[in-house]
Amino acid sequence: MPDDPFALPAFIIALVGLIIAVVAAVTGIASLWWQIVTRRRGAHNVKVTAKAALVALSDDSVTDWQVNVRPANVGASPVTITGWGFELPGKRGSLYQVRRDNISTPLPHVLEPGSSIDLFMAQEGVRDALRTNAPDVKPSALRAYVTLGTGQTVYAKRGVPA
Repeated sequence: MPDDPFALPAFIIALVGLIIAVVAAVTGIASLWWQIVTRRRGAHNVKVTAKAALVALSDDSVTDWQVNVRPANVGASPVTITGWGFELPGKRGSLYQVRRDNISTPLPHVLEPGSSIDLFMAQEGVRDALRTNAPDVKPSALRAYVTLGTGQTVYAKRGVPA
């Protein structure tokens, strides 16, 4: 028989307090994680890729090889794409599409969450522009980019396919 009549109730209260503290800590960590995830997803979050493509046209013909720049909205809010192009290495400027190509999506274009668009430039056109303006640069050294309505520029992680 214990000498202190309050020892067992004090132990139970301490144990319950410890359990509540652990649950509160886990809940706080989960809440912080959720806030980070939703904040990042809610921002203007656009991923850009550049790949080589052949495009099948409505008259059953196929285009020459094209560079396909595809911005995709992976965020939770709409974002406007206002322009696009290819940046030369070393901040030497950009190559961009000056004529509107019929197979590209017209700009400006609002990208809804979860959607993407396709922008095309002929690979031979990229090579010609490089031969004229930057003969020392290979197409793989270019970085595709899109400009957003906010003024932000988003770059592709890889170079342009040759």
